[in-house]
Amino acid sequence: MRSTFGKPQRGGIAGIVGSALELYRKYHLDKQDERVGLFRGLVELYGASSALYPGCFVHVAPSFVLPSVVYVETDRRAARFFADPEVLRLVRECREYASEPQIRFHGADYTQPFAETEASFDLLISQYGGFVSRACKRYLRPGGHLVANNSHGDASMAALDPDYQLVAVYRRTGERFRFAGDELDSYMVPKRGAVPTRAELERTLRGPAFTRPVAGYVFELRDSG
Repeated sequence: MRSTFGKPQRGGIAGIVGSALELYRKYHLDKQDERVGLFRGLVELYGASSALYPGCFVHVAPSFVLPSVVYVETDRRAARFFADPEVLRLVRECREYASEPQIRFHGADYTQPFAETEASFDLLISQYGGFVSRACKRYLRPGGHLVANNSHGDASMAALDPDYQLVAVYRRTGERFRFAGDELDSYMVPKRGAVPTRAELERTLRGPAFTRPVAGYVFELRDSG
């Protein structure tokens, strides 16, 4: 499996205004780091329609592609951002689906339980947010997918978890994302030393350098039943 997904042509986003939306411009739009192609690929490849995004800050781009997304973040700026009606307006203008966007926000520590139904989400998003794969696995449905990068070691943590199976990797060129699902056993091989243990990952909060570097990884949650 090899597939490429790029940036859509969207109209109103360049003119976003308001104090809350300026955070989105500063951290994502101006840095050309919306990652919409990543989420589009996950929808088209795996049929995801709902997602949980712990450690999201103000990265609302998943809602451009997925009709139902729950965001979890402790930063107070994120709470103000998601409470701003202009954010919903932005999502409505940029959405790639017909239904009304469903957005929920929890101003909470994702390592502690919060009020969402367990085993109910198609997609669990871990992007620069710590060990999301472990703390929030309970909310991902069996057969659902975790998308994780290794900046804080979460992809490595997921690879050590027998409940997760690596099913794809993705590379990134700007806002274009290329997914591949072959030769998966050749990825996540450290350049030096042994595969880090859970304790080592917790201590360093950092993933090792691999012989075949990629932007991120997709894991499927095994059905234990």
